[in-house]
Parts: sequence; structure tokens; C-alpha cells
Amino acid sequence: MYDVKYGAFDEMREQLLYKRITAWTKDKLTLEDGTEITIECSEQDCCAWAGGEFTDVELDAVITEVSDPHSIRKDTSSWGETTAYGTVTIFHNNNPVATANCNADDGNCGYYYSVCSLVINDVHYEVVSA
Repeated sequence: MYDVKYGAFDEMREQLLYKRITAWTKDKLTLEDGTEITIECSEQDCCAWAGGEFTDVELDAVITEVSDPHSIRKDTSSWGETTAYGTVTIFHNNNPVATANCNADDGNCGYYYSVCSLVINDVHYEVVSA
């Protein structure tokens, strides 16, 4: 059993609005007040996995909106393993300034599960699961 604290996306949105992204790597965004946002595997079983990366990041734009998680697609392998893909987009005046690309896999023949989340201050905000 995992000891993960999950939060609602509206709570996460409140922590991000009207702050600037001042630094980034594919694994982490840092805001002007020091808040760090990471993409992490919140839960997984056996050989399932989850992860992702930030792309298309523009620094110094004030965050004016954060999308709800959007499921892009699911791919199923010939042996029954499914990978689910999802995104969260961060906006400045309706223009994307960062995208969190997340994925989660259900392991060997689909018998297992995983959850990919955005994490702020040890609170996980689920983006996609398989």
C-alpha cells in the first residue's frame, strides 16, 4: 500500500496561478517563489511504470490558467500491455507556456497498474493511470 497524499486539480491550480516559471528541466519546473513541480510515478505494481517530462517551456510568463488532465490516447501491445498518455498544459493569456507529458503502463499483459502525477510539496495530482 502506498502512503501517497492526493489532491484535487483545483487545489494545484491555486498554487500555480499568477506565478512565473523561472527555471526548468525535463523533470521539474521551478516557480518564482521556489515552488517545484515534478512528474512522478505515484503508485505502481510489479513491472508497471509511470513517468513523463515537461516540454515546450517558456520562462518568465505569468501562469494564467492550468488545464485539467487530458487523456491523449492508449496504446496496447500485441501481448496486452497498455500504456495511457495524458497531458496538462500551463497557459499565459491562452498561450501554452509548458506541457506536462505523462504516461502510465499496466505492466505484463495488463495485470498490474501505475499512476503518473504532478507533485507539489509532496501532494500528488493524478494526470493519468493504467
